[in-house]
Amino acid sequence: MSPTPEVQPLPYAQRRFVFIASLIVFFVTVPLLVFYAVGYRFDFSGDIKNIKSVGGMYVTSDIRDIKMFINDQPVDDMRIFQSAAYIQNLEAGMHQIHTQGEGVQTWVKELPVFPHFVTEVQSFNMPATPQTRTITEYKDLEGSSVYFGATSTMPSYFGSSTNQFLATTSSATSSYLINSEYTYVASLFASSSVEEALLESLRSEEIKNRFNFGGISTSTDIMTSTDKEYRNTRLYEENGDVYMQWTGKENDIPYYYCVRTGGATSTALLYGEQVSVSLRAQIISSPSEIAAVTDTEQAVKSKCRDRIKINVGDFEVLHFDYFPNSRDLVLIHIESGLYVVEVDDRAWQNSQLLYAGESLETIFDGGQIFIKDGDYYLEVFTELQQ
Repeated sequence: MSPTPEVQPLPYAQRRFVFIASLIVFFVTVPLLVFYAVGYRFDFSGDIKNIKSVGGMYVTSDIRDIKMFINDQPVDDMRIFQSAAYIQNLEAGMHQIHTQGEGVQTWVKELPVFPHFVTEVQSFNMPATPQTRTITEYKDLEGSSVYFGATSTMPSYFGSSTNQFLATTSSATSSYLINSEYTYVASLFASSSVEEALLESLRSEEIKNRFNFGGISTSTDIMTSTDKEYRNTRLYEENGDVYMQWTGKENDIPYYYCVRTGGATSTALLYGEQVSVSLRAQIISSPSEIAAVTDTEQAVKSKCRDRIKINVGDFEVLHFDYFPNSRDLVLIHIESGLYVVEVDDRAWQNSQLLYAGESLETIFDGGQIFIKDGDYYLEVFTELQQ
């Protein structure tokens, strides 16, 4: 019978060596890791080897299979479960980020990156071709929408509709089913038209000239029908302009309300004149400012505004509302169509066309977007339909 093997402890000298070696590795690697984590890098690219400070950019998107580019170079390290990327080792300065994909519009921003800080930004990409569903008064037994007219006379926007059509030149309706959704949507536009007429009669001529709503608000409160609130924000009209205002706690304010700046001139250069003007107005109205944090190393401050103007140029706004389930995007209806505009005004506010057309009427009901184009009602989708 063989004896049971026994593991002997290391000799004292060897244990002492392992302990000292572990301490040395710990005290060497931990500072290097901290050094790396806070944004310092060894620069071996030039003739003179030195240490440089870098920052990063975190970009998110709601679109799957989106492609991201930083300074026209593709970003490869996209997150698996979310269309997002953390772009590291960016030198201080301006960097252009854009997202694009098949069948969607391109989004572009140019933002500053500061040493030791991560710049956050969220992109959005609306369908390049309108995604619609036409709501007709009748359906056949298979559920297809019935169009009373020749195929050649169908409105042009039927071409982008995602539902099936049955075109007939007959005016007989006995063999078709009444579409209850059509009745409901038509009632929304009809009742809203009555509300708009009442609201219009209550407005003074001064208000009419300043801001004329051609679109319809579904609010039943006539006096506050142009004000909307959602997730600690308020979307409203003032002197003909549309604003998004933060109404929540200062510590929870979204990142794009805040910018790092050393003064009005640097703010305009880094983020655009519109941000500089907004900050000046904030300081004048509230000298204490909100959420100001001084960074003595960079000699700049992080300054926040509590409201952002939605830029529509010189176009008259007919209607506005929150983008479904978002406080970062706004639906804006102007004469040429319905647009999606981002609230983030750093550099500029991207706007993307959702549906083009003149003399449209719009309704936003329970997260759905309905449009009356001519004699037809359509639901407009904000994502590509399969």
